[in-house]
Amino acid sequence: MRKSLAISAILIFVATATLAEDLVIGAGAGYRRPMAEAVAAYEALSGKSVGEVYGNMGQVLGQARESGKMAMVCGDKAVLAKAEGLTFERFLPMGKGKLVVAFRKGMSLADPAKLAENDITKVGIPDEKSAIYGKAGRQYLDHAGLGAKVDPKLVTVATVPQVTAYLTTGDVDAGFLNITDAIGAKDDLGGWVEVDPSLYQPIDITCGVLDASAEGFAAFLATPPAQEILHHYGL
Repeated sequence: MRKSLAISAILIFVATATLAEDLVIGAGAGYRRPMAEAVAAYEALSGKSVGEVYGNMGQVLGQARESGKMAMVCGDKAVLAKAEGLTFERFLPMGKGKLVVAFRKGMSLADPAKLAENDITKVGIPDEKSAIYGKAGRQYLDHAGLGAKVDPKLVTVATVPQVTAYLTTGDVDAGFLNITDAIGAKDDLGGWVEVDPSLYQPIDITCGVLDASAEGFAAFLATPPAQEILHHYGL
């Protein structure tokens, strides 16, 4: 039986929850690190204030829909394209999402298939129904024929950063992350190995523009300083 942990705080709010800034953007929690750095650089350059909302994509899209004040949402294009109640003016390609299996300090994992071995007792995974990399992790386990051995070890949480947190505290031995969060937490992890991309559906990371107020930030994302940040985080 899979282990499941109840997580009460799904959304991470940065800045103010009133969404009163010059611009408000939202993104999947697994992309908080590069987006926050890009936002900081844009604020320094433009002098504008940017509100940020990160978390489970369903919750972020719900916040965008209910508030009507979010100008841009970044995440899996397939999810954004079918979001109900939101009309995106255009999409900005950010890069390909990459699934990795990360492991805690003190562990060594040369191949994702090693998750089935006995020395790995707990494996963190984002929610398989609502999180991009939870879905990708499930696809990998099924396509690699590892489900029967790994499923009893799974510890399910809401988002990628929560898996990362469990890895850094040693509460799980290994876990499914996107490479972006793994790079950001590299000093607190034992390491990671990439999963064969042919074993999960392609993940196109994009930013969907909802309002013209996002155009300045959208233009900034195409500049060399912003691209350097994105490339640093594997995008």
